[in-house]
Amino acid sequence: MAIRNMMNASHAGRRPVWPDRERREMILRGAEQVFDLRGYGDATMEEVAHVCGMSKKTIYKFFPDKAALFNALVDSHDQPKAPATVVAESGDARGEIKRVLFELASFILSERQINLVRLVIAEARKTPALAERFHGESVDRMLSLFVASLPPDHVMRRIAGGDALLVADMFLGAALGPLQMRALMLKVSREELERELKARIDVAADLLLRTLDGGRYPVELSNASSSPSPNSDREPPKPLS
Repeated sequence: MAIRNMMNASHAGRRPVWPDRERREMILRGAEQVFDLRGYGDATMEEVAHVCGMSKKTIYKFFPDKAALFNALVDSHDQPKAPATVVAESGDARGEIKRVLFELASFILSERQINLVRLVIAEARKTPALAERFHGESVDRMLSLFVASLPPDHVMRRIAGGDALLVADMFLGAALGPLQMRALMLKVSREELERELKARIDVAADLLLRTLDGGRYPVELSNASSSPSPNSDREPPKPLS
C-alpha cells in the first residue's frame, strides 16, 4: 500500500520526502515485487525504481548494484516468532501440539516467506553463502523454536535418543507434507492451504501422541480428526508429561 501511494504521488508530479529508513524499506518491498515477477536474472534496477516511484539514482544511493539489493532483500526476511510454551498440564495435549505446529507451519507458508524461498532457491548456486544463511535463519531456527516450546522434562526430549530436533523435523515435515512445494510451484489460495494444513496437522498431532503413548493406538488416517472407535477397548492416549 505504501509503495502504491508513493507511485501515485510520483505520477501526480509530487515527490514525497521519506526518511531514509522508510525509503530503504520501500525499495526492498519494490524489489521483492519485481524479483518475484521477473526473477532475479531478468529484473532491472530501473524496474525497481519505477515500482517505488523513485529515480535510479536514489536506488543506487542505498544499494550499489542489483546483487547488493538482492542480498539485502533476503536478509530482511521475517523471523519466525517463538510459539508459547506447550502446557503439558493443560489436559489438552493434542490441542497444544496442534497449536505449535500450526503457528510454525503457517509462517513457512506465508506469502512473503514463500516468495523469498523461491528467490533463494533460484539463486542458490550463484550465492551459496546467502542460501546457507537463509536456511539457518529460517529452517534451522524453526526447528529450534519447536523444541524450545517444549518444557525441559517433556517426553519429546527423551525419544529418538534425546534428539528433539530430529523429532521436531519429522513432525513439522509431516504437517507440511507437499504443501510448501505446492505453494512454491502452483497458484494455491490461502484458504485452500490453510484448510489442508489444518487437516494434516490433525493427523500429525495424532501420530505424535500415539507414538509417545507407545504405539498402543492405531491411527485413523481416513479421518484426520477422528476419535478411537467406540468399540475399541484400548485406552485413549495420555496427556504429554
